[in-house]
Order: sequence, then structure tokens, then C-alpha cells
Amino acid sequence: MFDQRRAGAENLPMPAQWHRIAVHNEQLGTYAVQKLVKNAAVYVEGDIETRAYNDNINNQVKIVPEICVRFDGKIHLVQSGGSDVSKSLEELREGLF
Repeated sequence: MFDQRRAGAENLPMPAQWHRIAVHNEQLGTYAVQKLVKNAAVYVEGDIETRAYNDNINNQVKIVPEICVRFDGKIHLVQSGGSDVSKSLEELREGLF
């Protein structure tokens, strides 16, 4: 997948990417509710899907992309939420493998 994030300088961290996650696995859903908090670094493996719904306020059809985690997906808490979000991508990857 093409990475559209941009950094102004070499030593600045890349800006965070925010995604909606839909968990369709009961065990992973329980884990996500119990462990994941705001500003947590999370490794998510699933399918990218779009969900369409009717917005009752504007009477428009909204299309929302989300990562769907099903029975073959993965969720891994890399770093619990905190104020220090300045870790590099390489430092976050160390806890995955």
C-alpha cells in the first residue's frame, strides 16, 4: 500500500494515521475493549473494506473505509497509550516479531 504521509525533515516522526477498526471476532473484540486506549500504538491485520450508511441528518449516503478484523485477523498492542508518541517506526516494530 502506498504511504501518503509526509515528513518535513528527516529527523521528524511521521504523522499518525487514524483508521476505523471493526472487530468481528469475539475474542479479539474482548481483548480490544480491555486493552486498547487512546494514543496506544496498535498493530492491526485485517481486510480493508468500505461500509455505506444513510446519514439521517443530511439525507446522504456516507461511505466509510475501515479495517475489518475477522477470525484470521490480528490485533497486537505494541505500546500502551501515553503522552510519548515520538517513537520511530523501527522502535515500534521491535515488539512485533
